[in-house]
Order: sequence, then C-alpha cells, then structure tokens
Amino acid sequence: MAARWGTRTRRAVATPAAALIVLAGLTSCTPEVKGVTGLTVDAHGRPHAALAWCADRPPDLVVLTSVAESASPGAPTPERPSWPRRKYDVPRDATAPALVPLEGFPPGPVVDAQAAFRVSGATHDNNFRTEGVDFRIAELAELRPGSVLVTDFDDSGEVRRTVPLDEFTEMGENDC
Repeated sequence: MAARWGTRTRRAVATPAAALIVLAGLTSCTPEVKGVTGLTVDAHGRPHAALAWCADRPPDLVVLTSVAESASPGAPTPERPSWPRRKYDVPRDATAPALVPLEGFPPGPVVDAQAAFRVSGATHDNNFRTEGVDFRIAELAELRPGSVLVTDFDDSGEVRRTVPLDEFTEMGENDC
C-alpha cells in the first residue's frame, strides 16, 4: 500500500511540474511586443515600413511576407503569385519613428491589387518584436507621406486605420 501511495505522490508532483515546463517553453517562443509597425510612403510613393518602439533599442530588422487568405472559411485559398519572405535591416542608430525603405516592393510591374502582405519588426535574439500590419497592394495607392497604415484594436477586434506619423510614434511609445 505504501508503494502505491508513493507513486501517486510522485505523479501528483510530476504532472504540475511538467505542465509548468511546457508552459514556460511555449511562452518563451513568442517575443514580447514592444512597439508597432506601420506602412507609409515617401514623397515619390515608394513604400516604407514605419517602426516605433518602447524598448531600449530599435528592432534589428523588418520582415515582409505574403499572406495567404481565403474568401470564406473552408473556401479554397485563391492562387496568388508567391512572394518570398524579405528582410530589411534597421539602422543600429535608428530612433523612433524609423522609416525603412522596402526596396524591390511591390513585386513586378503587374501586381494583383488584392494580394495581401504583412510587415513587422523583429530582433535577431527574439528579445522583442513590433506589432505587424497586414495590407493589400491596393492600399499603397491610398497612402500619403506622413500618414501610416496600422493595425489597431477595438471592441470588435483588429482594425486597420491610417494615423498621422506623430500619433504612430505615440502608439509605439505606449506599447510597453
């Protein structure tokens, strides 16, 4: 009887300990959000990632990826041209807000205006990241210098909106 009691005790202690180890591993995989990423254009209409952060240093890079989207749940994903993940270096001495040119973007002369992309900031050591923004090629034409497309959150969830550059900077400063 004593042997069965000891086994139960070990299980009772081992199970929560294992759960804590798994939980720690899962939470350490996602870097903490310490800023915001937006999309803007320069005076010539060329796209730039905008970064504002509250960390003690700027993100190391901007990551630009294509986003596969389906029209409705269960519907097949529309065929869209593939866009490889691109990384753009952020200058080490950058101050917020930093504007990083997205060289070579958008892809090709004829682009699907509904093609969706995501841009976000990251660090090489996964210390922190900046909240990203999803956008469509068609939205580039609507942007004006000094305005930044961002993902914001309200009662209904994620909302894309355009904000002035100074408001964007405040959003990043307040993200900690």
